[in-house]
Amino acid sequence: VLRTLDDALAEFLKDLRDSGELDDTVLIIGGDHGLHMGLNFVYIQNGRIEHQNPFFAMSVPEWLHQYAGDYQANNNQEQAHPLTLNEQRLITPFELHHTFRVLAEWPEFSSDSWKRSLFYAQKKGRTCDEAGIGVEFCMCKTK
Repeated sequence: VLRTLDDALAEFLKDLRDSGELDDTVLIIGGDHGLHMGLNFVYIQNGRIEHQNPFFAMSVPEWLHQYAGDYQANNNQEQAHPLTLNEQRLITPFELHHTFRVLAEWPEFSSDSWKRSLFYAQKKGRTCDEAGIGVEFCMCKTK
């Protein structure tokens, strides 16, 4: 069943790309949770991490990607692109919320929402406590 879904999703994404729809569309794909059954979830740390961290992927048009990079560079932020930096940083649903706000308000978005969105590099080394993530959901724990 999963293989069939993977093939159908891959075909859908290829069709979107080839049609040019992604030139002016932000595509977000997410899941509600990771693996939640079987021995991996019960006994292995990786199973707990996958269960409490849902899948998330985002594709943005080139013009928006460029805009985010230019905004970051013009505000004396880190040199790397914010979307790339955020791939390896602690991100919460709060940043996703502000990302949606920026997109919904485009082009008249608030600076505060932009700086709290995925389009702006979030703090390197941010802790769960700083991000407002409760102890039971913190993936920084090694237990």
